[in-house]
Amino acid sequence: MTQEESAKDEKVVFFTSRLQLDKIENFRFDNRIGSRAEAIRNLIDIAIETIREKKKASQPYESDMLIAAEQQKRYVGKTKSPQKKK
Repeated sequence: MTQEESAKDEKVVFFTSRLQLDKIENFRFDNRIGSRAEAIRNLIDIAIETIREKKKASQPYESDMLIAAEQQKRYVGKTKSPQKKK
């Protein structure tokens, strides 16, 4: 985390359920985090990174697309019926 990312200069206020707050507090204590705010910041960072990685994993890679295209060319070539020369 860079110095800019760790700056705490914006205030965000939100409401949450008691159940979600209990989950946040459990995360905080399980990970020995000093404050509820720091626990929430950590959870947000974890969620963002998890979503980012999930999106990367679900996108086909260019090399996979090239392999699939090559295989398709070979398949199409085999299925064409030979034409007789006149």
